[in-house]
Amino acid sequence: MRKFKFVLILAVVSFLTLGIYTLFIRSIDESDFIVETVKGDPKQPAVRSIQAELIDQGLRKIDYTVGLDGRVQKTTDSLIKGLFESPFDEKNAPDNFRRFMHSDQVNTFEQEDITYAIGTSDNNKWELQYWEDGKQRIVKKNFPAPVEARKLNEAQISPYKKIGDSLLYVIVYDPQTGVDTQLYKIDLKDDAVQKINLPVTPKGDVSLIGIHDETIVYSTTERIDGTDMTEDKLYISNGKKTQRIKGLKSFSNGETELSADGSKLIAFEREMGDFNWTVYDIKTKQVEKHSMDIPLVTDEFGLGEYTTLKDGLIYTANRLDDGIYNVRLIDPVSDRTLYEGNIKDKLKRAETTLNELVLN
Repeated sequence: MRKFKFVLILAVVSFLTLGIYTLFIRSIDESDFIVETVKGDPKQPAVRSIQAELIDQGLRKIDYTVGLDGRVQKTTDSLIKGLFESPFDEKNAPDNFRRFMHSDQVNTFEQEDITYAIGTSDNNKWELQYWEDGKQRIVKKNFPAPVEARKLNEAQISPYKKIGDSLLYVIVYDPQTGVDTQLYKIDLKDDAVQKINLPVTPKGDVSLIGIHDETIVYSTTERIDGTDMTEDKLYISNGKKTQRIKGLKSFSNGETELSADGSKLIAFEREMGDFNWTVYDIKTKQVEKHSMDIPLVTDEFGLGEYTTLKDGLIYTANRLDDGIYNVRLIDPVSDRTLYEGNIKDKLKRAETTLNELVLN
């Protein structure tokens, strides 16, 4: 009887040891990703720009960047690296440009492999530097601060978007008050700064939605007099005439964007199990409702999806199962899926989670 109990205990211990060992091996093993195309051409430019950033929460702490052409880059995290390396480092950039990027009062923005960094140290002068990835040349420009910007207690300058070959739009605001937002365009060829006049009350907080040629769409958040309530309003301006847009009931910066041709506004709403968006025609003021059934299985933290708007297109990634993520590129106006693919971890590791889609 004692021998039987001993054998039974030994079997249980062996089973537990094997289970723990298996879990340990899986936690230190590396994911092996493949990409399966379901629909569309993965070589089209908008798809080639997509990279899924996946984070391995296992013991080895590996970050993966997976392109939809199957290319995989991995970075192993470490304590020392986390202490001494900034998450905003441009690793290929010249040292003096990196130092400028990390200076106080300097904000950065990247578009089409060019990183723009702009700031002001004393409200009297703006300093702009920009650098193209893969090159050593840094373009440096200094501009006298416009009169209106000098009146701010503390001016913060943020590059917003480059339009065409030479126009860089920047937002200037006072972080102490959170209001008095100003918009300027910098002509990089003529080295000129011009203020864009927007009819915003002094108490209003402004968020840019989109710019196309001379058309600017923006929203304001204004406090209702005598209450603690605020009201959001949406406007469109061509620099001479401004109109309020009332056709969109729900809009916010990052979830609403101007279409590539500037004729429509797209606003998406993502709730558990539902993926909807609205298209507002600026000229006709007509509103169209759209929806798409996209499966979503959240992880233990309730996470598993990432959706963004860029250049009038919807980019979305959704967790289907452990280690499986569905990626889609959607034309919101035509309601067409331009591309769909599945990123699969052959090991189906639950420790691998989606961080975001990186659009180059």
